[in-house]
Amino acid sequence: MPSKPVLSDADKERIRKKLKELCEECWIAQGYKKTSIKNLCEKAEISIGTFYTLYPTKEDLFFETIDNIQRRLTEKIFDINRNKRTKEGFAESMKELFKEYDSKPFLYNVNTPDFQSFITKLPEETIEKIKFDSFGFFRQAVHAANLNLKMEESKAYGILSALLSTINAKETLSVTCDYFAVFDFMVDNLVADIFE
Repeated sequence: MPSKPVLSDADKERIRKKLKELCEECWIAQGYKKTSIKNLCEKAEISIGTFYTLYPTKEDLFFETIDNIQRRLTEKIFDINRNKRTKEGFAESMKELFKEYDSKPFLYNVNTPDFQSFITKLPEETIEKIKFDSFGFFRQAVHAANLNLKMEESKAYGILSALLSTINAKETLSVTCDYFAVFDFMVDNLVADIFE
């Protein structure tokens, strides 16, 4: 009986990278529940056995994928704020964040049954790692932009969080108007009032 080929560390890394890319694509398009290991393996051109040598569970792959997505988005927002240290630059970063949330609801709407199905299969320590510290994120974004607040930090955070939550009203708004234009107007005006 021939022995199984042994994957090198480079092969493992290449396959993990491909699986995370495919996982993100499938998660965005169809959600966690409808993304199967079998389908991911077919697209990555690997066996299911190879998958399980790299990831003990489907959720382990999804956790790594969402961790990468959060890091990439955080860096993108901070880059905008570091490179455009103005109120307009901060508003631009908020608009980018809003577009990201809009384009990938399966990834960012943690209240959907699909996302909850994913979360309930994770161990408690993994859930803690996946929790996004949005207040810390806000604080770092303000620091990166080198802006000074006109008001208490928690109030500014609350205002911008409420603004971002308007993504949940997009179906209602899109019937009568361009909800991106509404968001852009609100963020431009609010950022002018929040920062010196």
